[in-house]
Amino acid sequence: MSTILPGLCSVTLRSASVDSVARLAGECGVRAIEWGADVHVPPGDSAAASLARAATAAADCRVASYGTYLFSAGVPAPDDTCAVLDTAVALGAPNVRVWATFGVEPGSSAYPELVDGLRACSVEAGARDLTVGLEFHGGTATATVDRVLALVAAVDHPKLFTYWQPPYWRSPTTPESDAAEVVALAERLSHLHVYEWASAQDRRPLLAGRARWIAALRAACALDGEWSENRCAFLEFVDDDDAVGVRRDAVVLRGWLDEIQG
Repeated sequence: MSTILPGLCSVTLRSASVDSVARLAGECGVRAIEWGADVHVPPGDSAAASLARAATAAADCRVASYGTYLFSAGVPAPDDTCAVLDTAVALGAPNVRVWATFGVEPGSSAYPELVDGLRACSVEAGARDLTVGLEFHGGTATATVDRVLALVAAVDHPKLFTYWQPPYWRSPTTPESDAAEVVALAERLSHLHVYEWASAQDRRPLLAGRARWIAALRAACALDGEWSENRCAFLEFVDDDDAVGVRRDAVVLRGWLDEIQG
């Protein structure tokens, strides 16, 4: 059985300062932060990485991941990959979240390039004692569980894992099917992105997703995969993207994790 920690993605609060995000996380009882590369900790910005690392420690939280957009627009240049990985090291993040490129389909001419690029990234990450986590997302080569497992198998590197999040880009799912996806990813599952959306334009308070999340979190807690660290359930994109929503949903998430984990 694995332990799941309540976490927060800093992208949820893009307009807030690093100190404000970290302080809010600590006040909400969140124990881990995934710092985003788009605003709070840009790649190559060692000063921002140091600031976020210190603010996280001051809030009695841990840096659990560096959430980046590497590979979202294609295979990056090696120097760009190394800049991201080196920033993760400066941040104190043990994991780097990357994408599987929008518009790339299995069997397309771009797919082998993606595989080779992710393998090279995983090798460089391993040299820095980092893991790599794929974004589970519609419109990419990781839009379904089968695609994720095929891509991970093709890359074939022990440092490559995957996230899971509710597949809002598909037709409505059931708690049972969500839990089944978590179980299917067992060997390579790292973290979870947690939110409750009826659609990308219709965000709901997390409590509205109790059946979904109790099933998914129970399934994740029961896993014995290759992931050796604590998993994190990162709150992401609450309705209105504000501190009020984070505080409300953090209470709910912590309550569910206490209920499941005892």
